[in-house]
Amino acid sequence: MDSPDDSGREVPERMGSNADAEDSAAHIAELVRRTTESRAAPGPSSVARPDATPAQPTPMPAPSVAEPTQQQPLQPAATPTHSPFTQGVRRRMSAPPRRTLVIAGVVLAVLIGGGVALSNALGPEVRRTPTATTQSSAPAGYAVKVTDVITDCASHARGRTKVSFEAHNCVKATRSIATGQIRGRPALYVVSRIQMASAEAAAAVKEVLDGSGTGNLNDLLREGKTFPGAPVKMPDSGYASVQTGGVLTVAEAGFVDGGPSSSTDLALRASAAQVAAMVSTQK
Repeated sequence: MDSPDDSGREVPERMGSNADAEDSAAHIAELVRRTTESRAAPGPSSVARPDATPAQPTPMPAPSVAEPTQQQPLQPAATPTHSPFTQGVRRRMSAPPRRTLVIAGVVLAVLIGGGVALSNALGPEVRRTPTATTQSSAPAGYAVKVTDVITDCASHARGRTKVSFEAHNCVKATRSIATGQIRGRPALYVVSRIQMASAEAAAAVKEVLDGSGTGNLNDLLREGKTFPGAPVKMPDSGYASVQTGGVLTVAEAGFVDGGPSSSTDLALRASAAQVAAMVSTQK
């Protein structure tokens, strides 16, 4: 049989065991609660997710206001250096030698003279390309021998020129015969200064006169008005005409020394043009 002291000691021991059990149960319950909460909370995913927040641009630093500085003078651009190829091209594009230009001018003059000669070889009254000139002085030894004035040009003309004057009669015409020298050779000139009613009429008559084989206003030799020592008729001669407003001047020049005289002679044509320009300015 147990003594009363032993029974008295067992009761507190049982009471202490119960208290420990309750503490253990409370501790376990707390652990369970924490575990449950940790499982219920969302955890990180194993799949990387894109950041929904757009990246903000890095703010640029505010531009600093530079203090005004003294303007530097502009430096001249460096002169480009030309390559040998470019220099060769520039040399090839330079002006041709003077000798080449002279030869080209001579060839051009020959071609023009040949064309004029061919065009003037088509009829007995070959002229008719007028030669322009700016000279107004008289040729060497120029002297007027015979002159007259007419007012009915149509009755003193022939060929298509007569028809042209019938359509556009002149106001008056001053005809003359003169002598002179061309390159030291004696020459004879027949000149007609024709005043028309208008510049249009003068241009219409000039167009006919400048044609080949179209007739002419009769010179004084043809109508028997001459001077001592003059030829019976005008030799083959160079022709020229000048129009100044309503005034039309026609001149012919030919050699009278018995030597060659031709309508294609450039010296005769130039001298006729010189006389026509001079007479056209006279009143």
